[in-house]
Amino acid sequence: MAGGRLSCGDPRDYSHVMANRPEKFDVVVSAVIRSGPRVLLTRLEDHDYWFLPGGSVTLGESAKDALHKDILEELGLEAKVADLIAVVENAFELDGVAHHEINLAFEAKVDRTSSEALVPGMEFRWFDSEALYDLDIRPPSLATVVRYGPDAARLPLQSNGLGH
Repeated sequence: MAGGRLSCGDPRDYSHVMANRPEKFDVVVSAVIRSGPRVLLTRLEDHDYWFLPGGSVTLGESAKDALHKDILEELGLEAKVADLIAVVENAFELDGVAHHEINLAFEAKVDRTSSEALVPGMEFRWFDSEALYDLDIRPPSLATVVRYGPDAARLPLQSNGLGH
């Protein structure tokens, strides 16, 4: 993996998130898309935090193919998915469901800098690198890679279970 490894801690540490709730396990892919000093982030309209564009990997689909498809479906942009830069294990609760995910983050390039969402309820926005420090980006350990670049994957990062 380019840029090293992200440590995520022991999944047993997530017992407080997983106890007595419906559960969902997912392998997700996300894209760190930069245009000069700007980074593309997304959020759902009813949430106040931001995350990287991407989505779930379906059975029989490669991680890179899944990410390419998600960017095309959500933004109408052709993406060149490059190096895997981080692997983050994350656990969180959302709408009463306990989630446990393995997030594969890739660097990606897009054919233009549109940020118009094709999916209702989603917002995409380019942020200057300086603005990233004031944003709530989730998962927190992946936010470090967004803010500091692929070299941040060499830092001893931990997922704190607060997740998405």
